Amino acid sequence: MTIPPHPGSDNGGAGDRAANPDASRTIPGAEPRPAPHPPHRRRGLQTFSSLQANLNWRYLFVGSLFANAAQWLQLITIGWLALDVSGSAFHSIMAVAVRALPTLLLGPWGGVLADRWDRRQLAMASQLGLAAAGTCFAILVATGQVTSVWYIYGYTLVVGVAFSVVQPVRQALIANTVRQPDMANALALSALAVTSMRLSGSALGGILLETVDFHWNFFVEAGLYASMVLLLIPMKTPYQDPSTAREHSPLTNLKDGLSYILGNRIMFRLLVLNFARTAVFSPLLLLLPAYTAGALGEGAGVGTAMIVSMGIGGVTATFIMSTWGFFTRKGLVTLITMCSGSAVVLTLGLSHWVWLSVPIMIVMGLSQSHFIVANQVMVQNIVPDTLRGRVSSVWHYEQGMIPMFAGLIGVLAAFTGISWAMTGFGLAALLLGIFFLVTFRDIRAQP
Repeated sequence: MTIPPHPGSDNGGAGDRAANPDASRTIPGAEPRPAPHPPHRRRGLQTFSSLQANLNWRYLFVGSLFANAAQWLQLITIGWLALDVSGSAFHSIMAVAVRALPTLLLGPWGGVLADRWDRRQLAMASQLGLAAAGTCFAILVATGQVTSVWYIYGYTLVVGVAFSVVQPVRQALIANTVRQPDMANALALSALAVTSMRLSGSALGGILLETVDFHWNFFVEAGLYASMVLLLIPMKTPYQDPSTAREHSPLTNLKDGLSYILGNRIMFRLLVLNFARTAVFSPLLLLLPAYTAGALGEGAGVGTAMIVSMGIGGVTATFIMSTWGFFTRKGLVTLITMCSGSAVVLTLGLSHWVWLSVPIMIVMGLSQSHFIVANQVMVQNIVPDTLRGRVSSVWHYEQGMIPMFAGLIGVLAAFTGISWAMTGFGLAALLLGIFFLVTFRDIRAQP
């Protein structure tokens, strides 16, 4: 099988074949990739159309609901457990943030594994590892062995290693379980799983913390991860191309993936935009305690209301995209929402009023979800399947940098105050977004 040239290439795809060594290799005896069904006229709401048309995607989607619920349950529990054990707000924040460290060190290698091994089996192994780690840690907590915050850091790092592998794998599996015409709907539903579980998983964690002891949260977390493993057993990947990565060394695979990204201008710019989005949008949740106290003079209740508002915006955006699609071309959606999200950060910096700061977070949720889904759809439609894991790992690499971006704003806030820091950061981000909007004409033109 020969992988055809992909969209977004120059010189009829010749430049990308040079940057992507896998693209021109023929795999002896390979079965052809199933052709997408011809487009047909659809009627009614199409919110869950990709689930109706793709059985294997249904298994993956439901499993993702469990996995995302476990992730948000873990995040809220780890912070409170670290605070309970250490009495330190610093450890409460860092115990959560340190989970990103393995992504910086291992993330790209997780993408290499996703292109060398069977992705379904790799996802099952990673989720099983998370379930085992959660069970072991729950037992330690239940038996009173977690007497130092360093136990919590150790558990968080183990979880981070598993996530550096499972994130690019789960992303690649979406494209391997749906027909290409259903890709946009599937990725919107994937984002819906994240935003909806951010609300319900966090709520579940809070209820368990109020009613039972910490260890039950980790037992439930482990059970949710194990549930995804069970759902992956019957799942198939009919739209996955045979791997060519095993013909070469892992180091060569890594170089090939980076060469492909650097050699494809549209792909490179899409990933640059995603890194910029992370720098602007993602630190906001980590900064909310300082912002609500310093700029608004309020407590945790207002900060929670801002998170809920952002969640409402995110769920609304994913429902709109999965039901009616994008409001304009996906490339333009990415650029516009980069600007609108930056404008929200700027507005928050200028605001000292709860009545403005809480509802404007809905706009942030709308902007972030539209950006993520539109950007991911373009990336997944362009990348060859033999490189999908490596490119997805670079897309997710930005998550390892969230603590660094938040730290930079925090240092600035220490000198200027949180309001001025967010105002300056938001203004710089808005100007950068306008620059991207004006100069990235090839991204604007992406359908």
